[in-house]
Amino acid sequence: MASIEDYSTGTILAGISKALNVLSSGNKLSLDEKTVAGVMEKIRAFEPICISFTEASIFIRKARVIALGERVCRSLHPGSASTRSVFLDELAEAMIRSGVAGPASSEDAELALKTLSANPLIISMVSGRYQEICASHQPDCVYWIAEKQGLHCLKRRQSG
Repeated sequence: MASIEDYSTGTILAGISKALNVLSSGNKLSLDEKTVAGVMEKIRAFEPICISFTEASIFIRKARVIALGERVCRSLHPGSASTRSVFLDELAEAMIRSGVAGPASSEDAELALKTLSANPLIISMVSGRYQEICASHQPDCVYWIAEKQGLHCLKRRQSG
């Protein structure tokens, strides 16, 4: 599982890059392969869930501290569409301290996600708590690339 320190120092990017290299190999992947199984174990540790805007708003409004910043993995895809992530609580504090994100109100965070409504929202676990909400960019997202390869990692909540 990734830690707050992994995010605030940027070391999370090395793991994402390795995972993308394995998942983007162009070959049909199988969980029987040791490398693929290892990558999927690390991805699943984030316990990523596709959530609705309403669910994202609930997480945001319950947070003590909120920060807004570029999605963490975008630096691996500088030409990709710009989207935002919302960081919550301890992760938000760390991202603000590291200069990667800025403080935000719940209204600002919700507005940022609402303006990116075409991008599926994914909440990920960091340091044992759901603390990152990403307006994912599907062509570059490690979760969506794994899903496209048939390696299911995204949980989906039932609407309503």
